[in-house]
Amino acid sequence: MYLRKIAAVGLLALAFTGVGVGTAGAESAVIKGAYGYYDPNKHMFGIGDTEPDGKYVYLEWSIDGYRKTPFYNYNGNGTWRDVTLSSSLWGHQMQWRICRDGGPCSYWYWERV
Repeated sequence: MYLRKIAAVGLLALAFTGVGVGTAGAESAVIKGAYGYYDPNKHMFGIGDTEPDGKYVYLEWSIDGYRKTPFYNYNGNGTWRDVTLSSSLWGHQMQWRICRDGGPCSYWYWERV
């Protein structure tokens, strides 16, 4: 049952990323309890909570090496939050990762916004 949940979350994350759509592909990260993605075609993050554990998920990010305020999803298990980036950030180098409160974080991903 647990493995089916993990597989379903991974497939769900891929379904919403639009991998291979347009000129740039989206990056997605899946960790225990959370998933996240960045869609460069929409300049948008998605942040999902996948565990009924009472912990929130968040996305850490930086632009051109300068840390920005994290984006949080406090809405609980089975929810996600979309965040669209301002056009003033387009064309800059971005680094991001998905994390869980008190838990693990994904690897860092590099993107050109």
